[in-house]
Amino acid sequence: MVRVSNFIVGFLNCISLVLGLIAIAIASFFYFHSSTHCQKELSDPLFVSGIVLLIVSLLGLIGSCCRTNTILLIYLIVLFLLIVGLVVFIIFSFLITNEDAAKAVSHKGIKGFRSGDFQNWLKNHFINGKKWNEIRTCLKDSKVCKIQNNAFEKAAHLNLSPIQSSCCKPPSECGFNSQNATFWIAPETGPAVDDSDCKAWKNQQQTLCFDCNACKAGFVDSIRSQWENLLIANLCALVFLIFTYIIGCWAKRNNSTRDTREFYR
Repeated sequence: MVRVSNFIVGFLNCISLVLGLIAIAIASFFYFHSSTHCQKELSDPLFVSGIVLLIVSLLGLIGSCCRTNTILLIYLIVLFLLIVGLVVFIIFSFLITNEDAAKAVSHKGIKGFRSGDFQNWLKNHFINGKKWNEIRTCLKDSKVCKIQNNAFEKAAHLNLSPIQSSCCKPPSECGFNSQNATFWIAPETGPAVDDSDCKAWKNQQQTLCFDCNACKAGFVDSIRSQWENLLIANLCALVFLIFTYIIGCWAKRNNSTRDTREFYR
């Protein structure tokens, strides 16, 4: 049983080690080959995650292959802290992506502790303040509105992203007439409705509807969708970590039993 438990721990950590190396390689590729500052910033969390995964995997491999309980103990402590941190992050992700849960928890007092505004966290974090200026620059640099004219004319049948449909064209209620993908003409009588977004629209490629409230709302919807996908990925990672932690505890106990038997021989 000692060999089996240590083999499983070693095998699982080999998988996580490979994933860590892949994460570091991808992050390094984006950092050195990205054309924009925003893409380079996105590679930083991936690089840090890869380094952490690499270190934890090496601890597990050394502890299981050498059957060293001291290293296994350190490995299990680090793994436990990762599990706790991931559980907290999963709860946080659920609160900011689920409107009903966010409304129920936001600004509630629990034993003197007052929770934050989870309902509007994405909006407050990404839209309000100077953060939007950086995001708007990133959207421009990424050429998110570079759409083929003939494809845009068939937008009713095109699966446009929330960002494209809200940032790359004026709101439909404005009544603008499209000349091509990103060039729209207002009616001679003016916009159909008195909306600030209709006035914010510009045909210049560097402006378009990036200052529209609809664009900001579309970006928040896109971020929320990505966080929902991240929530699913983190749940899978949590199951993997818990399983690895259980097997690691099993391996440590078997190693301790083996050492005790050898001591009394």
